[in-house]
Amino acid sequence: MTGPDKLLHWLDAERESQLDFLQQFARIDTANPPGDTRRAADFFRAFLDREGIAHRTEAPQAAHPNLIATFAGAAGPGLGKSRHLVLNGHLDVFPVGDRAAWARDPWSGEIADGRVHGRGTVDMKCGTTALLFVFAYLHRLHAELPGRITLTVVSDEETGGKWGTAWLIENCAQEVLGDCVLNTEPSGLATVRFGEKCMLWLRFHISVKGGHSAYPHTGGSANKVAAALIHDLQAIEAMVPDEPATVRATLDRPEVRKAADLSLGAGAAQVMRRVSVNIGMIQGGVKINMLPAECVLEVDFRLPVGISRAAVLARVTAIVARQPGVSFEELLPGGPEATVSDPTHEMMGHLLRHAGAALAEPPQPIVSLGGTDTRFWRVKGVPAFVYGCSPAGMGAVDESVSIAEFHHVLRVHALAAWDYLTAGR
Repeated sequence: MTGPDKLLHWLDAERESQLDFLQQFARIDTANPPGDTRRAADFFRAFLDREGIAHRTEAPQAAHPNLIATFAGAAGPGLGKSRHLVLNGHLDVFPVGDRAAWARDPWSGEIADGRVHGRGTVDMKCGTTALLFVFAYLHRLHAELPGRITLTVVSDEETGGKWGTAWLIENCAQEVLGDCVLNTEPSGLATVRFGEKCMLWLRFHISVKGGHSAYPHTGGSANKVAAALIHDLQAIEAMVPDEPATVRATLDRPEVRKAADLSLGAGAAQVMRRVSVNIGMIQGGVKINMLPAECVLEVDFRLPVGISRAAVLARVTAIVARQPGVSFEELLPGGPEATVSDPTHEMMGHLLRHAGAALAEPPQPIVSLGGTDTRFWRVKGVPAFVYGCSPAGMGAVDESVSIAEFHHVLRVHALAAWDYLTAGR
């Protein structure tokens, strides 16, 4: 059998093993915070050991280990440049919240109605499991495979990646940068993500004299200032991005807009290309009949490709200057801009082709609304692409993932990875 034939055989013959691993992984509490992923890391290490795959652990924070496994194909580079493909997934997941609100134990991993149930099954235990099996299958074919492939299984993604992917790229760059990255964060089967908006988080402090509510003329209200500030901040959503030509041409296509709305909800195609402003938290006031002297706002701006952090900060500074007693600070200083890879990159073609072969309509390339660890590679100039299961229900009560989608994503990444590495011969 050829390499792809062997891959297809294992993908089909070992479906029960793949599902069993996902189910057991779903039973391990990796909620972040606190983000203790040691049991999950041990579970992954045991799998790699059974497959005879060398690996090591990098743990700048003891409770948040990161796993690196890498191997070079024995077939050599052939006539072309040897390629290095990186697979990236994370162990940590969102907190459970109120357990009483769940119909099932959030760590049950129960299988029902064609789905695996539990916190993090969507984001992203299904995807990380898929990449683990992709890596193992390609390792079995190392004698036929040119180039190099690296698996990074990280902690700390849900709280920014400082001790996870960001740390690995800064401290183990030679091993983990590579030439291209595949990631299986939930994207929806109808879309492949080649970029993502960036996060700009600001905290606003409002301080006025305050006083008795029967005497509003004497002290002013910090909450009223906050209301006016919110109104002005919302206007930032009207900023027009200066998109690169290839990005604009891709996102202008009607089928791309349709796929974005299908995967992410009606209106997603529009939100993808503009600033979004979320007033995430408001704290102000002591008592109903007192003028609030203090108010704090925390605001999440998501910036599209073509609008810089500096441009938004300039608009915010001008708005704040018009309001009395307002100052602000950046909560994630020095963060990256919106990141993007070439939507016409070869890897995009492999993903679209293999995904489309199993779907009624081929998926379309889009920019992600939320953040993933792929941004750390794009900042370093490494193309990175995301294809995963439906994001519906991620982070919500009764989170669950489709088993059929899980197997589909595993298959697409295995075949795309093989095509990318062998095309470099």
